[in-house]
Amino acid sequence: MSIISEDNEVIDTAEFDRLIRSTVLAMRLSLGATVAGLAKASGLPRTRIEAIERGGVTTRAERQDIAVALCWLSNNAVAKRLTKYPATVPRDEG
Repeated sequence: MSIISEDNEVIDTAEFDRLIRSTVLAMRLSLGATVAGLAKASGLPRTRIEAIERGGVTTRAERQDIAVALCWLSNNAVAKRLTKYPATVPRDEG
């Protein structure tokens, strides 16, 4: 599917949807998060996350919600690692 932008450019929305799909899926998997976990963190229904990971069309609001949720999940993963392995945290010897 293609649309015409405000600048009269043709945009391949199917390619954009594939890019969103691959990015969301890769980031979720790299964090070890489940679809249910991402759905809970983003506030989106699980069925929408699943549809997006299959290449479904997204709204700007959904992309924003997912981006914030992935950031939150990433920060939590880092915090868990730091509390689980505190000896690996560099200390200021100053």
